[in-house]
Amino acid sequence: MKLLIIIVVVLILLAGGGGGYYYFFVLPTQDEIAEPVAPPPPDTRLIELDPLRIPVIRSGAVVNYVILNVTLETIGPENEAFIKKLMPRLRNAFLTDLNGYFAAVPVDDRILVRSLKRRMMIISGHVVGQGVVSDVLIQNAFKQKN
Repeated sequence: MKLLIIIVVVLILLAGGGGGYYYFFVLPTQDEIAEPVAPPPPDTRLIELDPLRIPVIRSGAVVNYVILNVTLETIGPENEAFIKKLMPRLRNAFLTDLNGYFAAVPVDDRILVRSLKRRMMIISGHVVGQGVVSDVLIQNAFKQKN
């Protein structure tokens, strides 16, 4: 019985010594653990458009105007140069689509910014290509009485 107790105590001491050795000499320290390097932030570019002034026409007369201040977000200088090159075409597509949109919505309703943003993202995807414009930011959207 005494021999069994001595063997168990020796095994516990050996396990404790092995665990201590592993903890102090084998495991890497906090300084040795390399933190994962975060990818560099994307090179976000903002392109501000001239204010879009869209007439709301009812019965052949301009009832009021909707004025939108829009900024396009893109990544990288190549995309920025490409968008600036196609800016007249993009602006024309925005105005054409939004003229039709505001001709269909009631005059007294509030401006649905999410709907406009979604429409403008789709239009920009058609004009400059998918993925070139990463976001459309509508900073101001208000109506001006005629």
